[in-house]
Amino acid sequence: WVRGDRRCCVIQRIASARICPHLMARIGEGDNRWIVRERDDGRNCNNWHWTSKDISAHMKKTLADQLQTAAFPSPLEGFAIKSCEVTGDASINNRKGRTFLMYELEIKLKWEAELRDSDGVCLESCKGSMKLPDVSATMLDDLDVDFTCKTKEGRLATAMRKQGVVHVKKLIEKLVTDLQEEVRAQQAESAADTTLKRTSAPPPPKPIPMPTPIHVCAEPGPRPVGGALAADSSDDEGSAEDEPPPPPLALALRAIRENQKVVQLSNCAIKDSHLPRLVEALHHSQCAVETLDVSFNRITDAGVHVLCKALATGCALELTKLYLGGNKASVSGIALTQQLKQMRSDLVVDWKQQLRDAQSLCTVGNVYAGSPAQRAGLVSADSIVAFGHIQHRDYKSVADSIVPIVKGSVGKPIDVVVVRMGEGGQVQQVQLTLVPQEWSGGGLLGCILK
Repeated sequence: WVRGDRRCCVIQRIASARICPHLMARIGEGDNRWIVRERDDGRNCNNWHWTSKDISAHMKKTLADQLQTAAFPSPLEGFAIKSCEVTGDASINNRKGRTFLMYELEIKLKWEAELRDSDGVCLESCKGSMKLPDVSATMLDDLDVDFTCKTKEGRLATAMRKQGVVHVKKLIEKLVTDLQEEVRAQQAESAADTTLKRTSAPPPPKPIPMPTPIHVCAEPGPRPVGGALAADSSDDEGSAEDEPPPPPLALALRAIRENQKVVQLSNCAIKDSHLPRLVEALHHSQCAVETLDVSFNRITDAGVHVLCKALATGCALELTKLYLGGNKASVSGIALTQQLKQMRSDLVVDWKQQLRDAQSLCTVGNVYAGSPAQRAGLVSADSIVAFGHIQHRDYKSVADSIVPIVKGSVGKPIDVVVVRMGEGGQVQQVQLTLVPQEWSGGGLLGCILK
C-alpha cells in the first residue's frame, strides 16, 4: 500500500530501529512532538467534522409567533391566523466548514375571515384550517397544503383558497429562508471570532531537532507477489468494478443514450458500485433525461456524493427532477443534495419515502411462522406495490410476474415495497428484503399472495 519515496523512508526507519533499538520509545514513555493535546481553539478546526445542534424549539416557536402575527395583503385584510401549531425536528449541521439547516416540520393553522362594509357591519364571515404536512428543505419551494373551510363556500372562502393559501406558502418560505440566513450569519461571526483568537495566540514552540537517521544500504529484493492482503484487496476491487448492473439498469443505460427523457429505476437493487456506469451514460452527448427516479434502492451517502458531484459539474443539464427517497442515505447525504440545489436551482431533489404512481400488485394473505416471509417482515394484509423491479406497469399476475422472480432468486435478496397502516393510522410505504429459500414448510416464501 505504501508507494514510492514513502516506502523507502519506512524501510529506512525500520532498519534504523533494528540497528539502534535505543531510538525507539519504551512502553509508558512518549515524545512530546507526537502527543496530540486538546486545545480550545483547535477542536473541530474549521468545522471539518460533522456536528449537529438541535434547534427544534427555537424554530417552532419562531414560526408559530411570526405566522400568528402575520398580516394579509389586499384584498385579504379581514383574514387572520388565530392559532398555529408546529411539530417536527430542526437542527444545524456543520460539515467541512459548511452550515446546513435541516428540518422536517408539520404546520397546522386555524384561520378566520370577516367581510365588513364601510360602517363596520359584518356582511359575511367564515373560518377553517390549513395543514402543511411536509415543510422540509426538499419541499420548501413546492409546499403541499390541505385546505378546509368549516362554513359554506362564499367569496371569503374562495379568496382564502386561491390567494390566502399562496400567501401562507410564500410567508413560510420567507420565514425559513430568513432563519437559514440567520444561522449562516451566526456561523460566520463564530468563525471570525475563532480566527481572531488564533491570530492573537502566542506562536507555537519551535520543534525539537530530529537526530540524523542512520542510512542502511540493503540490496533491493523482489517485491512480494500474491500476498494474502494484496490478493484480497484486488479481488474486492475487481468484484466491485466487474459486477454487472441489474438488468433494468442495463436497459436504462442504453435508453439514456437514445434521448429518453424519463428514466424509471426505482426498487432495482442499484448499489453505489453501479453509479459510475449511470453517471457515464448521463454524460453522453445524446442524454436528454429530465426525470431520474432511483428511489428505494441501496444507495448510501457515498453514492449520493457520486451523483451530486457529477450533476454539479455539468452532467445531465436537462435534468429537473431527481427522486432519492427510500435509499440507505443518512442526513449527511440529504445535506449534499441541499448543496447541489444551490448550484442548480432548477433541479428538484425529492427525498419522500414513497414510490411514484404506486399501485397495488397483490395482497399478502397468510404468513406462516418461521417462513422467509415472516423473517423479512411481511405481515398479513400488506399491499405489495413493487416486487423487485416489477411494478404495475409491467405486472400481469402472481403466476406470470412474481413466481418467475422467486424461482430465479433462490438464496438471493429481493427488495419488496409494501403499503401498510403505520402508527397513528397513517399509510406508509416500507421496503423489505425477501430471500426465497427452502424451509420446513411449503413454497419458497411461506406466504400466500392473492
